[in-house]
Amino acid sequence: MQTSLSSLTYKQKSLLTEVFYLFIICVMVPLTIGLQIFDKFSHTLSLILVNLLHLPGILLFYRWLLPATFGKGKYWLFFLLFPVYIIVYELNGRLSSILVSVLPFVPKAYRESLASAHPQDFTITYIIQNLGWTCLVLLAATSLYVIRQLFKNQHAMFQLETDKLKLELTHLKSQVQPHFFFNTLNNLYALSVKKSSKTSAMIADLSAIMRYVLYETEHEKVPLEKEINFINSYVQLERIRHDEPNLVDFAVQGNPTLIEIEPLLFLPLIENAFKHTLQKDLPGKYVKIALVIDDDELVFQTSNPKQKTGMHQPEINEGGIGLKNVKKRLELLYPGRHQLEIDKAGETFNVILTISFKK
Repeated sequence: MQTSLSSLTYKQKSLLTEVFYLFIICVMVPLTIGLQIFDKFSHTLSLILVNLLHLPGILLFYRWLLPATFGKGKYWLFFLLFPVYIIVYELNGRLSSILVSVLPFVPKAYRESLASAHPQDFTITYIIQNLGWTCLVLLAATSLYVIRQLFKNQHAMFQLETDKLKLELTHLKSQVQPHFFFNTLNNLYALSVKKSSKTSAMIADLSAIMRYVLYETEHEKVPLEKEINFINSYVQLERIRHDEPNLVDFAVQGNPTLIEIEPLLFLPLIENAFKHTLQKDLPGKYVKIALVIDDDELVFQTSNPKQKTGMHQPEINEGGIGLKNVKKRLELLYPGRHQLEIDKAGETFNVILTISFKK
């Protein structure tokens, strides 16, 4: 299974960059230098060991000194503490040389070379570290610190954007629910006025729908099977209200098992088809709803007859809900993975929503 860099968290990116930097500084560079100046590979390995023992001093620089000074905008403090840090780095280097010079598995000639610099004696020389090399290491460590900060800032911006999107989705979902219940209660009221025998059946269906909306839609995603059951209940309400079982056709093709989707995503499209067809005095009116599922994508389609030529065909938007709501939710939930088509050609009004499961 391949893992792309973009799929890593900012902490993973930061750690990966740090490991790469330390590997270059403490292993690859001394390896390259050792192969050029030593005739024995054991001496090259000893040089790598010395550089690895410099790790505490390097880590202290970019994990504590830079965050405590530059990270907090205290630039004056950095220049004040930098000479102190150089002393600490020098002590780290001397201790590394002393330790390696007494290790029995290190070649004798290399140990004698380290001892000849007298790392334990400060009266002979104040600095045994190569200042040019030290500056390069610290400059590289500074670059590493900047990269780590960029990853951190990028993560913070992404988190803010994610939180903003969640708030927008919650707002959009809250718009859908009152709109749906307002329409359904109006339909129920009309039946009760007529004292229809279908009122009790409609109340039962409405109860099931309310249970779904109140409890299931609190989740970010719901099983597609539950969403299909919800659509079936909603379709049944319209069939009862119009007393025409074949007026609305809802067909599902494919296996919805193990697929999850944003709750109530299709509802505005279904409501639109009902509003523009079933509530109009159209000859041969109908609504066809189809859901096709395969391994890679989901296709949801509504079809209804258009009004006669010359009559005003309403838009899909109603009070800021409808199509604008669907488009906004799709942009937030499935960026680059959806397509919403509105086909007004011919005598049928078709809305086709395609959602890809591939990211």
